[in-house]
Amino acid sequence: MTINLKNFILPTRAVKTFFNVEKTNVCAIIPTYKPGMFTVTLVEDLIRWNPRIAVYVVDDSTPRDNQETFRIFEKITLASNRVTLLRTPSNALKAGALNYALKYIFEGRKAYMPDVILTLDDDVVISPTTVQNLVAELMSGTNLGAVCSQCAVLNKNKNILTRLQGLEYLGFNATRLADEGFYGGPLVMHGMLTAFRAHALFGVGGFAEKHLIEDYEITARLKTQGWGVKAAINSYAWTIVPERFSELWRQRTRWSYGGLTVIAKAKRAAPVLQDLLGHGVFFSTILMVDLLILLTLFGNGGFTHPQLAYWIIGLSFLQVAVWYVFQLWLMRFYREKDIYDWVIRASLIPEFVYSNMLTLVVVGSYLFFIFTTLTHTVTQRSGSALQGLVTRCRRMFLLIGYTDGWGTRVN
Repeated sequence: MTINLKNFILPTRAVKTFFNVEKTNVCAIIPTYKPGMFTVTLVEDLIRWNPRIAVYVVDDSTPRDNQETFRIFEKITLASNRVTLLRTPSNALKAGALNYALKYIFEGRKAYMPDVILTLDDDVVISPTTVQNLVAELMSGTNLGAVCSQCAVLNKNKNILTRLQGLEYLGFNATRLADEGFYGGPLVMHGMLTAFRAHALFGVGGFAEKHLIEDYEITARLKTQGWGVKAAINSYAWTIVPERFSELWRQRTRWSYGGLTVIAKAKRAAPVLQDLLGHGVFFSTILMVDLLILLTLFGNGGFTHPQLAYWIIGLSFLQVAVWYVFQLWLMRFYREKDIYDWVIRASLIPEFVYSNMLTLVVVGSYLFFIFTTLTHTVTQRSGSALQGLVTRCRRMFLLIGYTDGWGTRVN
């Protein structure tokens, strides 16, 4: 992947290639742990709406301690003879479960080699055309390694927190489409539902295990090896978002800190350029606020010209105004919107509070990243006082949701 400045204004338009959809072999991998009826429905919908698809459900060592679990897996296996149920030898979490299925597909099923591999969360809801549109978009460009779906929130009417996430996901979708120009494609091929070109996924070695956000990590590796990525405009899928603040905080600390680890390990800047610029803007904003405080305190005492403070304030208001108008315009594309969503967006205050909460998550991620970087050399040979201090700090970070341990599952 290379950065082309002319595409900052004019997005890249890849040359479309023709292919036979009917002859495209597609398989879906669904890692699951303690599945529910959403998983059963997802499998049944994949089979019903996609006659040629093969579905691999990977049971990540779910405890078989009740009859309901047996009934769920029985319904999954009875859905079709095109459904294969696999079980990991031990709990491997999402990336490990995906790799377990990939190994089974590439090594154990030589007679059936897919062209496209879908990866899905086990609680995703799809439409009759979701998969077809994803596959059509992916296979239309020879340089495309992955294409992700448009994200929507299934439980957005639950409370104000879920509605705020629904509005946020609308922005995510718009950003992914806008990123196809200068940035060379979206930052993340999200784990919710993404279609991978099989030999691209195999070529990068599958998913990175023991990683907080494997979807961002594999997107960066695909871009590093020259594969393009994009979002499919007409391919929608719905997911369940956190309904409580504590669950949302845990999710976003993982996303934020995990993103920093991807940036830190990136071999090239281009695959993570959006994040680099985003963090640069964040720090620039903090510096501008600090500068404004200094101007307020010392501007009248000859420290600097007070008009500069007015320019900073004016530009800030202009930025907010442009953002506000754009957010209102974006609502025309929000298919699930109702009057309550309009009120939240038009009033500004709920989204202002929400965005500031997410800012705290980012700040905490910076602090935790600095902490883990500075303390990675602390070992058993280090002094007991230093070990104790590091242990206490780590517990404090863990208490507020930050961990460098892989996986997020709560058994």
